[in-house]
Amino acid sequence: MSSEVLQQLKKSKVIAIIRGIEPSQAQPLFEALERGGIALAEVTLNTPNALQIIQMMRKKYEGRMVIGAGTVLNAAYGDEAIQAGAQFLISPNVDQGMIEKALASEVLPIPGALTPTEIVQAMNCGASTVKLFPCSSLGPSYLKEIKGPLNDVNLLAVGGITKDNAAAYLEAGAFSVGVGGSLVSLSEIQKGNYKAITTYAEQLMAAVNQ
Repeated sequence: MSSEVLQQLKKSKVIAIIRGIEPSQAQPLFEALERGGIALAEVTLNTPNALQIIQMMRKKYEGRMVIGAGTVLNAAYGDEAIQAGAQFLISPNVDQGMIEKALASEVLPIPGALTPTEIVQAMNCGASTVKLFPCSSLGPSYLKEIKGPLNDVNLLAVGGITKDNAAAYLEAGAFSVGVGGSLVSLSEIQKGNYKAITTYAEQLMAAVNQ
């Protein structure tokens, strides 16, 4: 299953990062994202009722969207997320236990790292894809420099990614991008303006596929 998720990520280039929503907001949000062309979404585990949301949306969007868990800090969190149906696990850190738990369950692990040492540590633990985080501080040029010596790793750029700079990260060598608040706008969700999220998703997908 993890190889299929990796192929879908390679094809789609974007993961929507969902944080801080209510369970009642999940269905209209996922509908809005799907209408905008988003095929992968992570629900961060520091969202209240995250496991419930993952379970609900996996059942609803089976075969239509790939749904994973974010902020998976250790193996215990990873196990809970996998039990809820997460198809990939993303973290801001490198935790060997989380990576091994994901691989043993045939779920794609995407640990987070910033420095070359951390990235290689993640690779040595078995991760083929690493979240470069936080990107906003260093920009696409840093990612391009990292890809020089570390050209065998798939880098997911996360942190401050928008429709205006996503393409620059892909051009610099990112495998894909994770997009949070600019796409999954909590203010628009609170207003019930899901159409704005669909529109932003459409603009984002157009930018990364240009």
